[in-house]
Amino acid sequence: MLKNYFKIALRNLWKNKSYTSINIIGLSVAFGCAILLFLTAYFEFTYDDFQANKDRIYRAYFKISRPEKIDYQANLSTPFTPALVADFKTDIKHATRIVNGGVQIIQGEKTIDEDVRYVDADFLKMFSFKMLKGNADVALKDLRSVVLNEEVAQKIFDKTDPLGKTINLNFGGRIESFVVTGVMEKAPKNSSIDNQMLMRFENNPEYQQTKDRWDSDYHDVYVQLADKVDQLAFEKQLKTFTEKYYKANIAQLKKDGAKPDERGEVKSLRLLPLPDMHFNKQVGGGRSIDISYPYILLGISCLVLLIACINFINLSIARSMTRAKEVGMRKALGALKSQIVGQFWGEAFIICIIAFGIGCVLAITLMPQYNTMFRSSLTFDNLLNPIVGILLLTSFLLITLIAGGYPALAVAKFNTIEVLKGKVKVSSRSGGIRSTLIVAQFSIAILLISCTLIIWKQINFLRDQPLGFNQTQVLSIPVGNEVQGDKVLDFMRNKLANESQIVSITGADINIGRGKDGSGYKSVYSFEMEGKTYRTNGLNIDYDYVKTLGLTLVAGRDFSREFPSDKSRACVINETMAKQLGYKDPIGKNIALGDSIGKTIVGVVKDYHFESLKNKIEAMTFLLQGEFGISYIFVKLTPETPKTTIATIEKAYKEIAPKSEFMPSFLDENTNNQYKKEERMSQIVMSAAVLTIMLSCMGLFAIALMMMAQRTKEIGIRKVLGASVPSLVALLSREFVVLVLIAILIASPLAYYLMDKWIQDFAYRTDISWWVFGLAGVAALLIALFTVSYQSIRAALMNPVKSLKSE
Repeated sequence: MLKNYFKIALRNLWKNKSYTSINIIGLSVAFGCAILLFLTAYFEFTYDDFQANKDRIYRAYFKISRPEKIDYQANLSTPFTPALVADFKTDIKHATRIVNGGVQIIQGEKTIDEDVRYVDADFLKMFSFKMLKGNADVALKDLRSVVLNEEVAQKIFDKTDPLGKTINLNFGGRIESFVVTGVMEKAPKNSSIDNQMLMRFENNPEYQQTKDRWDSDYHDVYVQLADKVDQLAFEKQLKTFTEKYYKANIAQLKKDGAKPDERGEVKSLRLLPLPDMHFNKQVGGGRSIDISYPYILLGISCLVLLIACINFINLSIARSMTRAKEVGMRKALGALKSQIVGQFWGEAFIICIIAFGIGCVLAITLMPQYNTMFRSSLTFDNLLNPIVGILLLTSFLLITLIAGGYPALAVAKFNTIEVLKGKVKVSSRSGGIRSTLIVAQFSIAILLISCTLIIWKQINFLRDQPLGFNQTQVLSIPVGNEVQGDKVLDFMRNKLANESQIVSITGADINIGRGKDGSGYKSVYSFEMEGKTYRTNGLNIDYDYVKTLGLTLVAGRDFSREFPSDKSRACVINETMAKQLGYKDPIGKNIALGDSIGKTIVGVVKDYHFESLKNKIEAMTFLLQGEFGISYIFVKLTPETPKTTIATIEKAYKEIAPKSEFMPSFLDENTNNQYKKEERMSQIVMSAAVLTIMLSCMGLFAIALMMMAQRTKEIGIRKVLGASVPSLVALLSREFVVLVLIAILIASPLAYYLMDKWIQDFAYRTDISWWVFGLAGVAALLIALFTVSYQSIRAALMNPVKSLKSE
């Protein structure tokens, strides 16, 4: 019996090749797209899942209830962790500090620039980075130990066993030797913590100056609680720790007018669970994202599949008329309703399983291009994950049941006598369902088109905003780890002094935007003065920074070589910092920043956007050659600078740092890189919008074809009675136009609501204009008209004699 059903199903599908092809192509593309989007969402949702102790590991941070707003401080001071462990020995099982850095590895003829993580000995006991060589319990016991991941070990030693070998590390001109005591697996792509190289925390350059300073916050702290310790109960105990070590800071906050939080604290020490880090943008770190992002991906994948299913259902319902007599004959010959449902659902299952197979092949084939386009990290192994397999299989069965089940039940309900008399028609209810599904299709398409236009408009708005500094003519160059930044800067200044195409050269410890080294961070200082707490971003710069970046001085002067005291006693601030201080004329005023003597304000620059436009401009204080040194060199070029000038700059850089990589980028590139996530979202939504329109049009084309075939006699009679071709085309297209107009009315307010919520994340944002929805609606309407009009014109031009004869 089943074999017979299978043969009949294949015969019917082969007989109706156009119907079968449309369904298979639509479903295949939808399945392929949905699989890629689902895998991307799954990748985000499973961040840090490989960590065996993930439910017991937490990142420590402070919640500070300032008078004007609530702040979250994730960077902590050097003595914080030892004090915390000493005070809570029984509650904390392991703890580690982590600070990122860079180092140059010198091994024989090889020179390799590599990232390093300065950590405490507990790091390998807390985190589940599998040790391939060495013992996790003792690998970081010695201060001269270094642990490499397998990729870095391969770069340095090729196939030689690295365990016990000595490597030389260049810390900006200071070369030291370390012993390799372990090799570990490389961290997965969806890990919040990298593990290229691990060294003891005491080796980081800031340690000696900051080991006793509670006001120098620059690194992360992770703790693993003992098995029976409850997070909330432990956090309440931390109140005594905060009051003990931050007593003066708490008193100052209260004096400033800070209000206690729900726990009665103005500064409370909190713990963020490791699994929550990836979706906590306030505390989670540079890789954190909004939790709505993976849900949006899942939503888009569901919408694409929904449109393909709607096509399938609509075509099945529309095609049911052509198979009505077949159903009637089967019933007359004794076929049960369940057998008819099984036959038709079996055909749907065959189509779905073929489409699913092709979709999987499409997903695998297009995965490299998808990864490149959307900056993802998907691999074939992701599809082999058992959980992924179960979820995909469940989704496939559900789609098959819905897409194939409803049309099969609708066909099985045909009245046998009416069918055999040739009087059966698709019920008005079926027509209503078909219309509803078409409206749903185009609502989804218009929604995605509208969202794409608004995201694109916001990104362009961000790019076109004046940032207050010269973006196009300033080159940013990471110094690297081979030579100290101030030495590189001085050498390049002298070497390039006579180059007419170079206007000026300066340096700073922080880049603007995100350059080719991928680094992005900021420094924040706080100080108390005249009974009030002040917070400011800090930037360590060199001479000519204001000139090189094209900043505007609104008061006072820039740092000058004519004033030797500028190196230790002067600072320049921005307008926002001047407003925070409250001075009408801040020039010459002293602020309590740094040591007890403080800094004297010698200049005020006009506010400029040193961060992404997602953030409002904050207070900024410039310090000349501060404690963090120079990490980036900025070179201002003349507008007509030839490419050979960059080659000249590279030649000079290679003279002072021959083994370092030269990674120049213009500041406009850097600022654009800040919006890569938004660009990726725009590309995904735009691709989905194009795909949904294509799938909708495929379904609309097939339905129009079937509907015109059903109205052949009507069209012939109307032509005989004098109807013109334009009037017939308008009559046949009217129903579809009305459905698209209804879709516009449904999709537009929904798109406005969703995009209004999304755009609130930006401190600077464009307006959501009415024309966006008008353009999306008109585009969808024209596409639908073009799709339907072809069939309408063809039907209207048909010879009425042939039309009436065919009936």
